Amino acid sequence: MSDLPDYRLDVIALDDPYPFYRRLRDEDPAHYSRAEDLWVLTRYEDCHAAFNDWRTWSSFGRGNLINDLPDRIGKTLGTSDPPRHTFARSLVNRAFTPRTVARLESTIRKLARELASKAAERGTIEFASEISAPFNAGILGAMFGLPDGEFLRLRRWLDDFFLRDKPEPGRESRQAIAMRELHGYLGALAAEHIDHPTDDLMSAMIDAEQDGQKLDQEQVVVTTMTFLTAGFESTNNCFTNLTYALALHPELLDVVRQHPDRISDFIEEGIRWDAPAQGFVRSPTSDVELHGKTIPAGAQVVLHIGAANRDERRFSDPNRFELDRDDRHHVGFGQGVHFCVGAPLARTMAQVIFEELLAVSRRWEVDLVDAQRVTTPNFRGFARLPLTIR
Repeated sequence: MSDLPDYRLDVIALDDPYPFYRRLRDEDPAHYSRAEDLWVLTRYEDCHAAFNDWRTWSSFGRGNLINDLPDRIGKTLGTSDPPRHTFARSLVNRAFTPRTVARLESTIRKLARELASKAAERGTIEFASEISAPFNAGILGAMFGLPDGEFLRLRRWLDDFFLRDKPEPGRESRQAIAMRELHGYLGALAAEHIDHPTDDLMSAMIDAEQDGQKLDQEQVVVTTMTFLTAGFESTNNCFTNLTYALALHPELLDVVRQHPDRISDFIEEGIRWDAPAQGFVRSPTSDVELHGKTIPAGAQVVLHIGAANRDERRFSDPNRFELDRDDRHHVGFGQGVHFCVGAPLARTMAQVIFEELLAVSRRWEVDLVDAQRVTTPNFRGFARLPLTIR
């Protein structure tokens, strides 16, 4: 009998959960956690196939987040399947084009340079709150036409949205409150954009049309909510994980500082090596036989990106951070029809912020004693990460 323990939601907040992920891949690749009442797929081949087979592995059945909120399911890109997903995605793609990202590049560069300059002056900073959060807030706020400074006021709701705490009897959960407050705020913002369109992504989604059909106001609101919540969390965690990776690998730091053209390779390998989005949920539309087990229809199944990206069946020496790795086909942004629509923007933002920070840094030291990891069950990163670059 294997002594393999149940998968628990807080495992991704460990300093190094990857040895446990390997045990899951080797000993129980279709793992049922009685503690959490969910299934976990950890091998690359299984996760890649499931991401690409929405007919069998539905996003609509249980949503795409662990213990997803029922009010979200079927209303967002991530919690719907074709054909509903196809129509909404096509209109969002029309609004969120490469030109959208290109138009933001000067804003991204300007803000990154300002934040890097302030960091260099201070020498020691708290990276999550002084670099990552304001950088994300400034860019995402500009994308959706939020007034200056307004985005950071929403941060508590954005953070709470991904929590899965159990409320006291008679009280709403923090995530339910966050969803309600965000929905109300963005509903008012969408109404304002309908009456007074501007040059931003929300107005572009409102205006996008295909075969005479448009997104209704509710679709615009929930799509915007998805961009803000998932975009803010995933990029924050991506930036903090990359910062941590540079601190762990001084030889890597020397290479990317001397050769900024390698920063894109560093980012891609970093997303594979320590994925900010560790897993998304799918639900089988019929019983699935896998690795000698039957995963029942309607079950909550986590496609574990963090484990799949370290699968030695796919990647050679997967625990090594390899800047020259030939195989870049990780699943850090998902796969298939639900591939992350914001991936080009995330890559651009990461490229620019690390170009600017490395250009003004002489040291790169992380204070792990005073660091604090995020505790949401879908994302891995740091809520607090002191960094010295002087």
